[in-house]
Amino acid sequence: MSPLKLLALVALSMVLISALGQGMPIYTMSCCTQLAKHLPKNLLKNVTKVRFQKRDGICNLRAIVLYVGKKQKCMDPNNKALIAWIKKVRPAKYY
Repeated sequence: MSPLKLLALVALSMVLISALGQGMPIYTMSCCTQLAKHLPKNLLKNVTKVRFQKRDGICNLRAIVLYVGKKQKCMDPNNKALIAWIKKVRPAKYY
């Protein structure tokens, strides 16, 4: 194979790889690995979002994730006070 054909083949391969890479979605997901059992008194009034983490192939722990600003707090889904608060505010802007 001539050097010119080899160069063209390499260039075409790079273009194809680049095009395929652009179309592939990138998923970023953070999973809770530890749960807080204690619910600080002032935490709930500052919550901006609530997410329910399932135990599935990505994350191996059930959790209720509370977002306070840019931080997240992983809570035990069996926390009775937290469950009562969620039932009280639902449906709301948190979900």
